[in-house]
Amino acid sequence: MIKRYEYEIEKVEIYPFGGITKVNKPINTPLKQELLIACAGILFQTILMGIVSLMHKEGLILSNTYYLFQKYNQTILVFNLLPLIPLDGSIIMHSCLEYLFPYHKAYNIHLILSLVFFLLFMTIHSLKSLNNYMIITFLIYKLYDRYKKRKMYQNKFYLERYLYEIPYVKIESHNYPDLKKLKKDTLHFFWQKDRYLHEKEFLKEHYKIVEKNK
Repeated sequence: MIKRYEYEIEKVEIYPFGGITKVNKPINTPLKQELLIACAGILFQTILMGIVSLMHKEGLILSNTYYLFQKYNQTILVFNLLPLIPLDGSIIMHSCLEYLFPYHKAYNIHLILSLVFFLLFMTIHSLKSLNNYMIITFLIYKLYDRYKKRKMYQNKFYLERYLYEIPYVKIESHNYPDLKKLKKDTLHFFWQKDRYLHEKEFLKEHYKIVEKNK
């Protein structure tokens, strides 16, 4: 699905619980594409389970191999659906939030919900193995890294909208200029003085002010 939308795969990181694919794509990637990319892994994992089940039914693989494969695959599938950064479940949750709220607000809500779900995961999950400690450590690091880089991501989101032609599916107008109103899949106009200002004009003025302050 990543190749379908012609994004660049930077690398695939392998962990004890599965792999994380790092993709070079803009923050303003359309929500439809974000959801399809996140769901593609889950879909093909399900298809793979069906193929292996058919192979077992036809006697092409041993029962022990089949049950072991199904156990690990189901565990990874369910784990990947959890709304924890950076898992696919978290990307799906974030995309839903971005559909409902402006980027800035959706990002912050996403961080808070991810922290809440992480604490729930910690509460109900047993830490009796080294693998579990590695998973918890990894999730803590990724959550903290996303929190630490929140301003960088938000500034990149604004800069992309200023520099590039961002696809949109709807238009919104606002009574006053506010960067925090900018939303994915949406073109914005802001009322200023006696006319509506295109978001690119507003962002141009914003970056001029930033340069002067520097």
